[in-house]
Amino acid sequence: MVNSAISLLRHVTAMAAAVVLCISGTAAADDPPSLDKLRGLVEASLPGVAITSVADTPAEGLYELVVDGTIYYVDSKGEFLIEGNLIQLSSRENLTEARLGTLHMSMLADMSEEDMLIYEPDEPTGRSITVFTDISCGFCRRLHADLDQLLDEGVAVRYLLFPRAGLGSPAHQALEDVWCNDNPQEAMTVAKAGGKVESASCANPIESHVALATQVGLRGTPLIYTDSGIRIPGYRDPAELVSLVKSSTPYAAQ
Repeated sequence: MVNSAISLLRHVTAMAAAVVLCISGTAAADDPPSLDKLRGLVEASLPGVAITSVADTPAEGLYELVVDGTIYYVDSKGEFLIEGNLIQLSSRENLTEARLGTLHMSMLADMSEEDMLIYEPDEPTGRSITVFTDISCGFCRRLHADLDQLLDEGVAVRYLLFPRAGLGSPAHQALEDVWCNDNPQEAMTVAKAGGKVESASCANPIESHVALATQVGLRGTPLIYTDSGIRIPGYRDPAELVSLVKSSTPYAAQ
């Protein structure tokens, strides 16, 4: 399994290198385009697509295109669009994934904590993880079972509610029951343990959470973000999460 993973990494990085070399080679003879001009070229080719930003990348001749929280790359003439990860071969760092974390943290920062379900440690450290979660998701339940270990280490857990079955589904109602409970933190713990939570209805942020999940390209729960912008699809051991949080700088301080 390890050899297969290494082989796959080598294959992916080789492909990424070939793409970057090909693009930079064809663009090297041209003067770098203005980003506004490049944006106009792409918008002309993709009418109706709302481009958030166009920016330089460390790869010569390759430019970052952000659309609805997703990163693409284009060449200097706006003729070719690339979907995939940009990997720096010298460090093996996935530059796309790191950049996505930063982009998504700016979106999360626009969400008020009053619209999150938050578990605070007894001795707050100012550090946290933010998690898109659902009640019936097995790995979401497993992560919730680790809650005390995270809180004991001073890491707050901020939940955003994402009914995997969609808005208007029983899963949506179950999350609304939790949110509208007199003690939503306790109700979430009961619900994730398979217990019964009294039916309730009230104004709630679930639709805005789902809209944000769509923007960041959520494909499954849990989706975890450390407060430094590290994006973690799926479950991780609490000790690993604590280590990732404590060994990094919070996004707000970067």
